[in-house]
Amino acid sequence: MRRPRRPPTKVARRGTGGPAWAAPQLLLASFALILAAAFAVTGGASRPAAPPPVIAGDAPTPATTVEVRFVVVDARGLERPGFADVALADPDDPSARLTAALGALRDDLLAAGVWPTGVEAAAGFVLELGRDRTAVVDVPALPTGVRIDVDDELAVVRSLVATARAAVAADEVRLTVAGEERPSLWGRVAPPSG
Repeated sequence: MRRPRRPPTKVARRGTGGPAWAAPQLLLASFALILAAAFAVTGGASRPAAPPPVIAGDAPTPATTVEVRFVVVDARGLERPGFADVALADPDDPSARLTAALGALRDDLLAAGVWPTGVEAAAGFVLELGRDRTAVVDVPALPTGVRIDVDDELAVVRSLVATARAAVAADEVRLTVAGEERPSLWGRVAPPSG
């Protein structure tokens, strides 16, 4: 005799009846593991670095006193070298050295009555392209009403060029007035080309 077949019994499962990997505990554990791995790889959350503490008595980097060379050239072309001690924050910066030498040149020419009164010192910029070093000397414009004669302007032009060559070993010197190239420095003498 055959026994009658019983219908299979259903076993009650916990959860919604979805796949085993979708269990909330397993998903939560997987998420925590991924976060821990990301934290370990990145080193944690990035925080901005705190500024260094300010201590009373801290001073900026002191300037170094260096000797700069300038050259005074008169209207006849006679050269006279000059030297001045100046304080520079970065003595290796050729533009700073050139500007300091041009300031010393102005002081010397002003004392000799060649540099026009009321005109500030020229600024110097050094450009290095490959092996060539070009000095750009930017001279302030003459204030209204200030005049300069041809001999004095010629002496200023020659002195600016000679100082740029001596102070920073410039291969080429360009003169500008108030940031612009002009056909003449202050209306009388044309700057040299190169």
